[in-house]
Formats: sequence, structure tokens, C-alpha cells
Amino acid sequence: MSGRHATASELELYVLGALDADRVDAFEAHCAECDACAAALSGEASLEIAFEQVARRAARVQVFRPLRAVGYGAAGVLAMAAAALLWVGHAPAVGAGEGTAAVGHAPMDDAAILDARNDALDGG
Repeated sequence: MSGRHATASELELYVLGALDADRVDAFEAHCAECDACAAALSGEASLEIAFEQVARRAARVQVFRPLRAVGYGAAGVLAMAAAALLWVGHAPAVGAGEGTAAVGHAPMDDAAILDARNDALDGG
């Protein structure tokens, strides 16, 4: 291998540890003598490190997404429970019919309502 430069695939395979065992010694010897191939190998190794860091960050983000979804789901369930409690708390009393209030007042007919309204408007 000392007569030719390393190819991009050889550099990648070496960094990944997948270069044929019989070619590793010749590859390392060439990179030790050739500054261009040594620089290319350094660049390939830096690129591989950057890829690993991105993959680790992406794996961490994938872990947090389900946790965030569970949190949003729990908040939604709590909001629905609170709304149901508020709705039940404001329901009319059992047995209250039409024309009666939930607090238990006596039923009023339309004439009595109009008389009360007129009295309020007349001031007395």
C-alpha cells in the first residue's frame, strides 16, 4: 500500500475497525509515512466522533419525548377531572322541577314573576 494513497472507503473502514486484518499493518505504515493520508485519517476520525455525539444526543431526545407525552396526557386527565368536578358541583338539586330553583324556593307562576318585576321597576 505504500505506493498509493488511502481511499475514502479504506479510511472509513479503518476508523470503524472493519478494515481487513491483513491490510491494517500496511495501511498504518503508509499513514505513518504519508502526511496527506495521516491528515485524511484524522479528519475521518473526527467526523466519526461527531457522528457518535449526534447519535448519542438523538438517543437522549428519543427518551424524553415519551416522558413529555406522558406528562401532557396526565395534565389533560387532571383538567378533565377538574372540569367534571366543577360540572357535578353545579348540577341542579335532585327533584327540582321546571320553574323551581336548585336551592329549594317555591315555584312561581308567570303572573307572580311579572308582578315582582313591576314592583321592582315602580320602586316599591
